[in-house]
Amino acid sequence: MDTFSDALLSGKTEKIPDGYDWFAPLIGDWDCDYYDEYEGRSRHVKGEWIFRRILEGSGIQDIFIFPSRATKEASPEPDGEYGTSLRMFNNSSGCYDVVYTCDHCMKRLQFTRDGGRLVGKVLDDPGNFWIFSNITNDSFLWENVRIGEDGKRELVCGIKGKRIG
Repeated sequence: MDTFSDALLSGKTEKIPDGYDWFAPLIGDWDCDYYDEYEGRSRHVKGEWIFRRILEGSGIQDIFIFPSRATKEASPEPDGEYGTSLRMFNNSSGCYDVVYTCDHCMKRLQFTRDGGRLVGKVLDDPGNFWIFSNITNDSFLWENVRIGEDGKRELVCGIKGKRIG
């Protein structure tokens, strides 16, 4: 028995009200395609993204693996990431407080819902947003977007996720 996993992982509870269970459709395992510009060339990286409920249902945690475990030996990336996010519902503000960390950074975000999109504002980087959209049972789109002072939108990178199984 793994007491850490038993204490961390959980099912749905009433700690996140149904109307605010925005990340529920993402719970599960995803094959992902990551796209960006790297060293002057368009790049595509295969990855994994795994989401689970945690801490008696009060939050959702993910593991972000790029390149994927299956492809990292054959297609290593010098700036690849193996990170995690903790998404905790904040009853007071009606949004999610989120922290993402990997071996070279830690970011704090606040996620709100805008129609069918989940919009995460990076708190210490004005104009930087992480956005989940086009969420279905089997797919999603994630984008890192910068909005300049002039209102111009720049796509930094994007991920297309496809559910496994």
